[in-house]
Amino acid sequence: MTPIARRRALVLVPLAGLTTAALLQIPSVAALPSVPTYQTYEVGHNSGEPSIGYDTHADAAMFTAGTTTVRMRWNAQNKLIEASNVSDPDAKTSLDPIGFTDQRTHRSFTSQLTAACSLLSYSDDAGKTWTPSTGCGPATFLDHQTVGGGPYTKEGRPATAGLTGYPDAVYYCAQNGYSGTCARSDDGGLTFPFSSPAYNVPESPAIHSDDAYGGACSAIHGHLRVDSDGIVYLPNKGCGGTPTPNNLTNSEFFGGEPAVIVSEDNGTTWNVRKVPGAHNQDESDPSVAFDKANTTYFGWEDGTNPTETQLGIKSAAKIAVSHDHGKTWSKPYDVSTALGVNNVQFPEVIAGDPGRAAFAFLGTRGIGDDQHIGFLGEWHLYVATTLDGGASWTTVDVTPLDPVQRGCIDLQGTSNKNVADARLCNQRNLLDFNDITVDKHGRVLVAYTDGCTKACITDKTSGGKGGVSMVAREVSGPSLFAHETLSSPVTTPGRPTTRGTGPTPTTSTPGGSLAATGGAPLVAVLALLVLGCAAAVRRARSRS
Repeated sequence: MTPIARRRALVLVPLAGLTTAALLQIPSVAALPSVPTYQTYEVGHNSGEPSIGYDTHADAAMFTAGTTTVRMRWNAQNKLIEASNVSDPDAKTSLDPIGFTDQRTHRSFTSQLTAACSLLSYSDDAGKTWTPSTGCGPATFLDHQTVGGGPYTKEGRPATAGLTGYPDAVYYCAQNGYSGTCARSDDGGLTFPFSSPAYNVPESPAIHSDDAYGGACSAIHGHLRVDSDGIVYLPNKGCGGTPTPNNLTNSEFFGGEPAVIVSEDNGTTWNVRKVPGAHNQDESDPSVAFDKANTTYFGWEDGTNPTETQLGIKSAAKIAVSHDHGKTWSKPYDVSTALGVNNVQFPEVIAGDPGRAAFAFLGTRGIGDDQHIGFLGEWHLYVATTLDGGASWTTVDVTPLDPVQRGCIDLQGTSNKNVADARLCNQRNLLDFNDITVDKHGRVLVAYTDGCTKACITDKTSGGKGGVSMVAREVSGPSLFAHETLSSPVTTPGRPTTRGTGPTPTTSTPGGSLAATGGAPLVAVLALLVLGCAAAVRRARSRS
């Protein structure tokens, strides 16, 4: 397969009438925020709902979509020098693909859902060889599986932990249309003998809004992650909703608040921890990640539906921060609305050193019900970054002239709620999620599907039908690791880029106003810049 790079560059345009020498005399220029820049790369095949991990030992990204796993490497000039198909030879077309790489152990996993279980394999050599697993655990069946792993908690470490030489726990969770169950492996993912219900335990009737394991949660959960203390987090888009007649479907509860479902005893018991003031629109999976101080960053699609059958017309990418494993949260922070984005999908969060995190999502200026035919919107990939623990975020449009979808995005799947819905979105090309990771230098990598190619790029009447596998990779700007400095963008060989000239940087405050990094209003920064320019011109004229 041929690696193809798509170039993105940030262009600074000098103010008219000012010389370079005059600009260099303006002290406020140095104070402008460092803005991430990204370059996008075609992986070499087509598929929706990609996963991406990073094997720091092999210095390679592991991209999984469909039945294909691709190992990707770049050189110091940001050229994609490898995109090798390293797929598990036993992988078969399935209901859902999932990939996961444990950066502590350098073990990568690929999972293909088979309803009752999964075909799961792992690799310790970045895809050169694969070892098959039993695939799942007791009662972890049917749909929307997730695989994750990390250390055990120090207290309550099970006697079976590490007996085979693999130091970490591996978890597998799935939902059966009503409840979610998670299983744990103590032999590196070979077998999963230990399982427990994570939410909506089957014995609890649907009328219970809260049971010991978190009743009234959406059946669909996001990707599981484990922090460095061994605490396990399963993100859920809505818990604490009201019962509906749709029990045993994916929409048995209406509303509720996005939540993390947390286990502090290695998956034995679970607790639901909701974000106060957050809203569930019953669409995209939320995402959770942790920095090296174990600060929790939780991002979701925030929106409301007027009724159970009537969907909302706006949503926002919001994120909250917790310092106590989700027991309390900061005020939800809107990173999208200040850019004129009116609907979002596919929130994905990753973090690095203390205080540093990134939040990727798809966004559109279109207003309306994006789950049905007739929605008008051009979708782009955005990434928001914080360097101060979530106090402020800088958001860039990674694909400003390269839409990743036009029209609606179907996230209703085959839910019974929509069996008789004749106008349900007919564009299922992106499937259910994107993914995000960080490499060993702290640069952000986002796996996404480009559903708008060829004529769709410029034809506003075209819908999104395709599914090109893509990776957006940070090439300059702030690293998620404070000691690292990312290289400047360098032009790389490949197909000539015709899809954009650069990201659109915007920073926002929780109130939604535009601001520079650090909280100073952007208008004030521009005013200082203009005053500095004027002073420089006056000084230059006085010397002539």
